[in-house]
Amino acid sequence: MILKPAISWQQVSSLKAPMIYWRNVIVILENPTKVFLVDAWRDQLGKYVPPSQVSIFKYYYKIGQVDEESVKYLECVADAVQRKVRPLIVKRFNCEKDIVVMLP
Repeated sequence: MILKPAISWQQVSSLKAPMIYWRNVIVILENPTKVFLVDAWRDQLGKYVPPSQVSIFKYYYKIGQVDEESVKYLECVADAVQRKVRPLIVKRFNCEKDIVVMLP
């Protein structure tokens, strides 16, 4: 199956309202020179805690909201984003092999 998700990105230095109530988002932690982490978060964004490896760096959040049709394949979309941006910390996402994600 070929998936072409529409992702709207927001870039913030800290999580504030109304973003803390968002669910099913892609979280990217980055600074101007390096991407640290790509994560798929299904719970409320206010409950998100960055990994301890990133705490020594200054970073900002890049939050991606995926369209409704692609939400159930959020991990596959996050895996495709991770392959594209090549972060410092690589996560393994549980994604089905027969899904191909095409990013713009």
